[in-house]
Amino acid sequence: MAKLVRSAVSTYMPQLKTPLSALYRKLNTQIPTKEIQIPVSYGHISGKLWGSGDKQPILALHGWQDNAGTWDPLIPMIIKDRPILALDFPGHGLSSWISGTTYNEWEWPRLILYLKDYFKWDKVSFLSHSMGAIAAMRFACLFPDDVDFYIAIDSFILEGHDLNTLVDKIYPKLMQKGLMSQNWLDKEPPAYTLEEIPKTWNIATNGSIAVESVQHLLKRGVKQSKIDPNKYYFSRDPRVKYALLIPEDKKMVEALVRRLKCPMLHIKAIDSPFSSSKFSLEMRDILQKQNDKYEFHFVPGTHHVHLNNPEVVAPIIEKFIQNYKLNM
Repeated sequence: MAKLVRSAVSTYMPQLKTPLSALYRKLNTQIPTKEIQIPVSYGHISGKLWGSGDKQPILALHGWQDNAGTWDPLIPMIIKDRPILALDFPGHGLSSWISGTTYNEWEWPRLILYLKDYFKWDKVSFLSHSMGAIAAMRFACLFPDDVDFYIAIDSFILEGHDLNTLVDKIYPKLMQKGLMSQNWLDKEPPAYTLEEIPKTWNIATNGSIAVESVQHLLKRGVKQSKIDPNKYYFSRDPRVKYALLIPEDKKMVEALVRRLKCPMLHIKAIDSPFSSSKFSLEMRDILQKQNDKYEFHFVPGTHHVHLNNPEVVAPIIEKFIQNYKLNM
């Protein structure tokens, strides 16, 4: 029977305030990192490799409109004997923008397949959040024999609004803006001072990314304005904002989920808007019944709990990876 764990909030709440940042700084300076670029037809995919390159890395995939910096606080706490490769998705961070087309969520698993072939990996190991977790889930369901393990923080399927509401009221306007956004590429986006950006980023995520956490996304996420050198703008492809993130029919998603057979760690943040939708609960129930390698935890925090409070999820992830190694 699948392992279902509802962690008590008090178990993983940080007990001390200052030692965490001190520990992070110490760990961060001890782990070698390297910027890499992977060639693709439209340019390159950028990534940050943590640890040595002599072993196959765990692939870390960030969320929508974030970048590889989202993992900077967590990786130093969990990296052990395997390196971790944190990627910028196309149109995000330091990766190239896809030209001449809108962004489509089914291109994400295609990218993973490309990376697997490019690096000649036998199997892929995932550390993922939100959009990255959705991409990893789709790959793991389409290619169930090609995944070692899969760690999903918060979302792993597209969920939220009622599908009828999306189709009737939201998606026509969203798709209209998505098609029009191709005409905005030559215009510089709104720019802000470095003092304004953290609060702006925090507001844009409805408070999910804490103001103090924005610093980890800045290096890969903003560029200096050419109009006003004292200001900076968000450097991701503006078309990413209008990517066609369309939830599939329930039967299709269920069919995909039933194909997942690798060890899976699923962490849900209590203060996330994606914690308790009926759709998500039903898919989790399927996983719990059919996969005895599925492990689930509730933890305190927002949708970006791994970024704001890495100490909450780090021990859970460490234990899961260690158990995976012991059961290999």
